[in-house]
Formats: sequence, structure tokens, C-alpha cells
Amino acid sequence: MNLKLSAAALAACAAFAATPLLAQSSSTSTGVSAATGRGGPPGSAAGASGGSAAVGDTSATTLGAGATSQTPTGSASALGMGGSAAAAEGRTQTRAAVHGERNLNGQAMARAQDGGTFSRSHTHCKTKAGVAVNCRNKSMAHTPGSKPEMSTSTTSSTVPH
Repeated sequence: MNLKLSAAALAACAAFAATPLLAQSSSTSTGVSAATGRGGPPGSAAGASGGSAAVGDTSATTLGAGATSQTPTGSASALGMGGSAAAAEGRTQTRAAVHGERNLNGQAMARAQDGGTFSRSHTHCKTKAGVAVNCRNKSMAHTPGSKPEMSTSTTSSTVPH
């Protein structure tokens, strides 16, 4: 079976390229995984979600992309996650990981803080081998004394049978 991780890996790298370079300190991390399994009716599904938050001198971005396919001889899944955080004078924290064998589960988290001002983003993606891909992103930016700005995006895709 031919597995192609390049689409998921490129999608994770896009998160890094889209992050503005405003920081003296920044950090990034990625996680990529693939799996194969039993056969069934042919079809494929793909989904991605990502988001970013920026306020003051802080910025945080995460992205996740996944795909799964089903053929008469087996199934395959791929999942890529990534994140980036930047702060002019504060702290940054990022992490990304993908776990699983047939059904993959991945998360990417990024946070940047400069005093009481902070930005954060969290993306969570799941693949059910040969069945579906689900991704969700939640991002938030906050400045002391004001209401936090929040956003959520979700995508779901199923393999047609």
C-alpha cells in the first residue's frame, strides 16, 4: 500500500509559514503519523483545521490536517499537527503530538505571553481509519482589562460508502 504523508506534513508546515515574525523568542513543534488496516469499500476523506490569535506583541498559531482512505485491500490514515508561538519579550510554549495505530489522535497547542497579555491556540484532530476525519481549533487572545477574543472552527469529513 502506498502511503503519502506529504500533504499532511506540508499542511503542518503551512502553519509555521503563516505566523508573523515579530518575536525575539519563539518555538515550534510538529507531529506526523500514518497507519494502515483492513479492507472495505473504496473511498477517502480529508479534513484540516487551524487558527491563530494575536494581540499586542504575542502570536500563537496551530494547524492540524488528516486524511484516511479505504480500499478493498486495506485502509490508510495520515495526520499532521504543528504549532508556533511568538512573543517580543515574554514566554512562548508549543507542543504537538500524534498518537495511535489504526485510529490516530493528534493535538497541537501554542501559547505566547507578554506580561498579562497572551494569545493561545489549540487544534485537535482525529482519524478513524477508513471512516472519517474530524478536526477542531480553538483560539483566544486576551489583554488585561478587556474581554477575551475567542474563535472556534470545526471540520468533519467521512468516507462515502
